[in-house]
Amino acid sequence: MMYAQLKTVPRWNHWSTSALFIFLALGGGAILAGDVLGTLVFLTLAFVVQMYVWTVGDQRFAARGHTLETATGLGRIGKVRLYEPPHTGTNYLLHEMVYVVARKHVLKLRVIAMLMGYVLPLILAGISGRLFEYQATALASHVIGILAQRWLFFAEAEHVVGLYYDKR
Repeated sequence: MMYAQLKTVPRWNHWSTSALFIFLALGGGAILAGDVLGTLVFLTLAFVVQMYVWTVGDQRFAARGHTLETATGLGRIGKVRLYEPPHTGTNYLLHEMVYVVARKHVLKLRVIAMLMGYVLPLILAGISGRLFEYQATALASHVIGILAQRWLFFAEAEHVVGLYYDKR
């Protein structure tokens, strides 16, 4: 898993990132296959891992101890401070790696992701019995929820390059 190996994004650099993607793939596949038991098992596991990812991930950047000195690699020389911004305008790094999400939006999107991506498909699979009568609804809900989850995955990533731009 590419994301889990990136040490520059502490939130992703953890075993739980790979586990989450595996369980989401298996859960989504179970919904597509109409497998009620697989849906219940894999989406429940994905739900648990997702909660863990958000709980632990929120503290990983601070716990890693990244500073402006470690971001620039100049810490052995002394204290590093920004004299001026690195650029006069915006650039690719700021757009793709230093995205700042307002906390109020994070909570709303997390609720949408959990309800639509996990809870509703689990309820629909649970009440379906052996035949997955609500498969299309469960799939649509799951896709909407996971789209919110994936947007958050990238938007919440705290890349160490943000220190260089004084955005962390």
